[in-house]
Amino acid sequence: MGIIGIGAGLAMGLAAAGIGIGQGIGLGRALEGISRQPEEKSTIRTTMILGMAIMETVGVLSFVVAIMLFSKL
Repeated sequence: MGIIGIGAGLAMGLAAAGIGIGQGIGLGRALEGISRQPEEKSTIRTTMILGMAIMETVGVLSFVVAIMLFSKL
């Protein structure tokens, strides 16, 4: 496997960890905002879902990078 395999694993692992932390913080803040201003529930939820989708895009891109690195083996 070598160093390319390690790089592919690190690409996926670090991206997954970062996404998990970011989504946890984002969801917590969104729930906090909804609890403070229930009348803005739909706006906060829409913004949160958009942010989550952008974070998941990073996960998919890191998966593509890991596949490209792994195909070099």
